[in-house]
Amino acid sequence: MIRPAPAALAICGMLSLGVEVSVGPALAAAPGSRSPAFLLQMLPPPATAPAAPGSAPALPAATPALTLDQAIRAALAQNPQIIAGEEAVRAARQSLVAARAGLAPTLSANGTGRVGGGSATSSTSSGLATAGTVSLGATVPLYDAGRTPAAVSSAAAALAQAEAALRQTQQDTSLAVATAFFSVLTAERLTAVREALLAQAQAQLALSQARVRAGVAAQADVIQAQAQVALAEVDLLTARSQIATAKSGLQAAIGGDAAAPVEVQEPPAPPPDVPVTADAAMKAAEAHRPEVAKAMATLQSDQAALELARINAGPQVTVSVGTTYTPASTDPLLSNSTSYGVTATVGLPFYSPGAQAGVDAAQATVRSARAQLDAALLSMRQDAYQAYLAAVQAAATIPATQAAREAAEAALAVAEGRYKAGVGTIVEVITARATAAQAEVNAVNSLYTYQSALATLRHAQGSPIVASAGGGSQ
Repeated sequence: MIRPAPAALAICGMLSLGVEVSVGPALAAAPGSRSPAFLLQMLPPPATAPAAPGSAPALPAATPALTLDQAIRAALAQNPQIIAGEEAVRAARQSLVAARAGLAPTLSANGTGRVGGGSATSSTSSGLATAGTVSLGATVPLYDAGRTPAAVSSAAAALAQAEAALRQTQQDTSLAVATAFFSVLTAERLTAVREALLAQAQAQLALSQARVRAGVAAQADVIQAQAQVALAEVDLLTARSQIATAKSGLQAAIGGDAAAPVEVQEPPAPPPDVPVTADAAMKAAEAHRPEVAKAMATLQSDQAALELARINAGPQVTVSVGTTYTPASTDPLLSNSTSYGVTATVGLPFYSPGAQAGVDAAQATVRSARAQLDAALLSMRQDAYQAYLAAVQAAATIPATQAAREAAEAALAVAEGRYKAGVGTIVEVITARATAAQAEVNAVNSLYTYQSALATLRHAQGSPIVASAGGGSQ
């Protein structure tokens, strides 16, 4: 019977059902051949033994195990895509500062100099002469027909878009880390089950050989038991390789070196029921999903572009006030002089079909952005509802698979008892063991499926993915 720790063996894969294989004595590999047993010896053993939920696995001191929260925080701090998003936000903030400076005062210092000479037909050359002026100026724009407010609105919308894109990248990365985290746990628990199945197959082989020697079983029982041992060795070899693959995927999601060692801790047990209603999940998605915020920022940006297009199609008016002080000049009339005044420019376009076309195009873009916002709201609600249904189904699967596991283990005990008593066949034992193994796989895998479903639901709501003290991905 399968006796690994019940809640610690989450498996995504499917165990092969026992099948009868016609093999001869040559099944035992010759010395030096590449048999499954030989490959298992060449493969390094797992770094840690799977631990029961809530217990800390035994790990080397040099590689501390990561919790789900720690893995997500590491990804948020070092994932290159997030770093790129943060820099995009910084750039957008500086663009907003630049846009707000459109009506800000400006101060300048100016200097001019000239060295040259000249001559006329009625006189000789006057030789080289020098001239120069140093001046200080200040200008305060008073009105620019609304260009600066439109530019500020556009820059603010661009900042909102960058911030929403960063939040989306953070949430997508967090979900990817959580998925990879549970994949590592799945691979480790699958390896534990494969090891248990190999030990059971070897014990069954020893029992069959003893029964053959005692003259109470046929040699065919030994051949079938040998086939089961070989299959179990291959399955274990595959399961161990999956651990390295899953850990490489976790490192990639975090943003670390794919070959760097990493260990993970069992997360807290999830709550028995989904901690949110379908309506609450959909409302949260509308309020918090960054995709919605990005669509709203796009609409704001397009509205600012429409306003600027209307300004360009209308009268062009600017008003500013300025002053200039010249402290020194080679011209005595300019030294210590001050000038000031108000400057106004007015431009009246009489015919500009291109400008009106720009307004029409901007209006169509705004209508498109509104439709895209409506589509984003619908999509986020649908995403949240589907994630809720998946979580509810995963929660309901746990007790069903646990009951099926208990029934399969009882059936295996009966089959083993019948074989030992000489009234059952090895085929019954192999079939019952395969059924019990698959039931164990389904039962423990349902726990991690539920954990992953809760993380996906949090992502669908636009909420952070963390492993709460209360249990599970909350």
